[in-house]
Amino acid sequence: MKQINVKLKNNPYPIIFSNNENEFINMFNKFVPHKKVLFVSDSNVAKIYLKKLENILKKEKFLVYSYVFKAGEESKNLNTLKDIYDYALKAGVDRKFTVAALGGGVVGDTAGFFAATYMRGLKLIQISTSLLAMVDSSVGGKTGVNIEGGKNIVGAFYQPKFVYINTDFLKTLDLQNLKNGMGEIIKYAVTFSRKFYDKLNKIFDNSVITQKDFDEIVYQCCKFKAAVVEEDEKEVSGVRELLNFGHTFAHALETVTEYKKYFHGEAVAIGMLFAADLAVNAKFCSETTKEEIYKIIINAGLYEKPNIKVSPQKILDLMKKDKKSVSQNIRFVLPKEIGKAKFGEEVKDLIVLKTIKEFLK
Repeated sequence: MKQINVKLKNNPYPIIFSNNENEFINMFNKFVPHKKVLFVSDSNVAKIYLKKLENILKKEKFLVYSYVFKAGEESKNLNTLKDIYDYALKAGVDRKFTVAALGGGVVGDTAGFFAATYMRGLKLIQISTSLLAMVDSSVGGKTGVNIEGGKNIVGAFYQPKFVYINTDFLKTLDLQNLKNGMGEIIKYAVTFSRKFYDKLNKIFDNSVITQKDFDEIVYQCCKFKAAVVEEDEKEVSGVRELLNFGHTFAHALETVTEYKKYFHGEAVAIGMLFAADLAVNAKFCSETTKEEIYKIIINAGLYEKPNIKVSPQKILDLMKKDKKSVSQNIRFVLPKEIGKAKFGEEVKDLIVLKTIKEFLK
């Protein structure tokens, strides 16, 4: 078992890396004192893992309830949240229950927001089953759902009691879900580490990613994420904005396509390409840096220009609704060079609009 401790002032917690059933049980016995668990999962993950985990805990005399919603970003909304509230209330879920989010980013965000708000807060555990959740969304306490006007507009910062990562879960993922996680992984390389960037490119060049590679990649990304969260848990100083590299355009893209065309990590990869173009147009980085960002995204099999019929102005308007925007001024995370990025960069609308028009051609 490996462990990274997220050293927060008010709610520190461990990220546990293990594929051992006894260690899984030990963590539940340690952090779920009342032995009451409500699993929240989606229809894809539940049919593979839910029954097994329910049975493991029931053998340990846990009281276990489960709520399963339809898989997909389209389910990450207030209607799903209401259904979970109604189910929990009817089932008799009380404040002694712990919510276990079993799934990827959609499950973690939705279940996390439910835990943060039901009866003013239940304990939360994140059990990551997707690559994206393992490297990014399960760590840091961001929870929330989408509304018609934008992604993650309704939510709360709510830290788990622990995060459980078992990379054996990755064996059941298809190629698209693995690529989905790779988008977030590349984000860490471009914004934080030239060494990690070079390592990823070498792995991609080999065309085969081994289990050992995944173990190392996931662990390294969690170290990056934990360090940022420790410094800026709730995006007060702005440092945590670095984690949103590529996300401003990505969120607008997901919104206009109604969360049906792209997985989140795929949208982030496209968003990073846009951010690289914008950084060059704003004279923020060199063409060489832009080419390096394009190179790693191409090597990962994530290169795609958005094939959408939408006006550039519509994209700009959606980007202005991004949570990082201040007084309608979009604040971008832009790459300076590989391994170095800056947050809070404001670019004139004319340059942004010009870049959107070029990017959508």
